[in-house]
Amino acid sequence: MYKLLILPVTFAIAACGSNDDERATGTFDDGEGNRGSYSVRGDDENSETVIKSDKGEVRIATGDKAIKDLPLDIPLYPGATVQTSMAGMGEGKSGAMLVFQTSDSVDDVMDFYRKQMKSKDISIKTEVKSGDMQMLGGERGDGEGVHISANKSPDGGVTATIIAGGNSR
Repeated sequence: MYKLLILPVTFAIAACGSNDDERATGTFDDGEGNRGSYSVRGDDENSETVIKSDKGEVRIATGDKAIKDLPLDIPLYPGATVQTSMAGMGEGKSGAMLVFQTSDSVDDVMDFYRKQMKSKDISIKTEVKSGDMQMLGGERGDGEGVHISANKSPDGGVTATIIAGGNSR
């Protein structure tokens, strides 16, 4: 019972003094006795939705707010525009996904991330090139893994995705 009281109080405290425009907050019941809460902040270009329950937490962000979710301390590709991101955690595991666009080439993007993975002690386990798509998959000694893919966009430039996950810290 106390768990259910902690979440609303936490959200009330978090909302105090916030500069973000709060668009919506509330609670939900999934029909099976599980309860949770949600909050939506920001505007159409930079938003963050947080969904929390006893099972864990999911954050969905766009624009500048999405950059917080970059996994394994891997930086955003220079000059890239974030399209969306999602991060979640629960039951001792966490994961994140980030999608971005850049006007640079697939080779430039993958070279950048190959160097980043090496500098972060992430061993490259998989490397795939197929047409206009390239993918790198790697793992760090602590079991965290990352998958980075880049595809040439039909309108020029590149759309890339970073997906990573591992144990919660």
